[in-house]
Amino acid sequence: MKRRIIISVASFVCISFWSCTKQLNQQPIATILATNFWKTANDAASGNAAIYAGLQNTFSNTFTEWGDARSDNFTNGGTGENQVNVSINGLDASTVASADWGNLYNTIDRCNLAIKYLPNTCYFDSVQANKISRGSLLNYQAQALTVRAFMYFWAVRLWGDVPVRLIPIESQDSIRPLGRSNQDSVVANVINSDLSLALYDMQQISPQPRNPYFVSQGAILAIQAEVAMWQASRAIKLGNSPTQYYQNAINYTNKIMHLGQYNLVSDPTVYKDAFVSEATAENIWSLDWNFILDGKNGIGTKLGSTGNTSNYVIDTSTDFFHGYWMTNPTKLASGYTDIRQNIIYDNVTYASGTIPKAVWKYYPIDPNTGVPVVPPREQNQVRLPFYRYADIYLMQAEASNALGDTATALKNVRAVRNRAQAGPIVTSAYNNFTTIDALGVNSDVRNAILDERQLELFGEGKRWFDLLRNNTANTGYMLITLMDRYVKARQKKLNLTPTGFSGLQASKLLWPISRTALIDADGPNETYPIVQNYPYSN
Repeated sequence: MKRRIIISVASFVCISFWSCTKQLNQQPIATILATNFWKTANDAASGNAAIYAGLQNTFSNTFTEWGDARSDNFTNGGTGENQVNVSINGLDASTVASADWGNLYNTIDRCNLAIKYLPNTCYFDSVQANKISRGSLLNYQAQALTVRAFMYFWAVRLWGDVPVRLIPIESQDSIRPLGRSNQDSVVANVINSDLSLALYDMQQISPQPRNPYFVSQGAILAIQAEVAMWQASRAIKLGNSPTQYYQNAINYTNKIMHLGQYNLVSDPTVYKDAFVSEATAENIWSLDWNFILDGKNGIGTKLGSTGNTSNYVIDTSTDFFHGYWMTNPTKLASGYTDIRQNIIYDNVTYASGTIPKAVWKYYPIDPNTGVPVVPPREQNQVRLPFYRYADIYLMQAEASNALGDTATALKNVRAVRNRAQAGPIVTSAYNNFTTIDALGVNSDVRNAILDERQLELFGEGKRWFDLLRNNTANTGYMLITLMDRYVKARQKKLNLTPTGFSGLQASKLLWPISRTALIDADGPNETYPIVQNYPYSN
């Protein structure tokens, strides 16, 4: 049964959208009375803009660290304590800024406000000035529900059990911290429920919204597919059957394909536009950015520095790098030029013997030099890609292989490679594509899929979660086994004892909860204190 949104109007309550920035030319609200807000089309649009400003606040300085920097994609570019600790898995509650979930929960609260008050907005009369149509109201409700689910999905993957708040903070009395809820319960009862409601709302709208900078039906289905993949992994780790979750992922990805709205783009120029303008047939959902309106995107400091050293640089010692870029690469088909090869990172700098500073895929090409133009940090406005069509193909490939359907899995991988003009899969880089193990999975096909995901989705916030999702007993604990080598090498380079992912370090898969969150939850009258993740100390 679908959870109903209860309409409730608070009297003279101050709604605060902390530090909102202008988003898509729509001014979000600042501080205003609930009784005077959520009445008009402009109010609803401003509330929606505030939600997207919250996404920008959340991901500006964390997108890389949460999704890529702890993996084999990157290593530390400088000697700053934060970036070194992230790259060697030396996380702790006080020194790693990205352990703070404050912006994420602020975004959730903005969603909670919209979900509570949008049903009270005047609608059903699109003719009168400043009245919102029913379709627009349903769209805004779907945006709020989807973003809230998306935030909680990031939260459970980063911290495991997390606090859940589904009503807005509207007074000092309602700020009381909450204890942590079981992560699997959060996925089943909050994330999936919100996404189902959002999809229902979105499906009532005609014509269907298709703007890659906002939630759409395709975006909701993409999140549902990735959530199902995560649930399958959790089922395996808990000793349960993952079959239904993998089938759910296949069903969701099939629905996206049947929408007929997306394609794999093959022209190199258009493929580049998937990251620069984000307005191709491949883009499902991206976070828009304009440095003049929104301020800089912090990814410029993380991966796109020009005059400065990037916090993180591509790790050129890994199997991934050697497989695609070194002399005689082991995974690049002979006679083919993969269009992804020369747009992923700064290969001009690397060719001159210097560590590459920037991930080039996010920046436009200078027609005079043929290389991307990386802006100063303060002008960085990379549009962060949350979901692309290639991601959908490869998610479906992974789920299909997990259910023993290697034919579909390999067909999807080949489709992505053909789009990239990459040629056939280099089978000599793997053992065989025919043997199914005792669990019904072809491990070599799985490895080929994950390799393709790493190359295709490089720097897009996916790699760490791909490894974490596959860090199960039947993969030989892939993440720990792989990263142990690279973390030891990074530690040696820093003249540190090479502990790698052994001992307690192997338990540091989740992020620590920041000192700020722990202090907030430790008041004298607190009944449900936040307990730190093992093995971190407070």
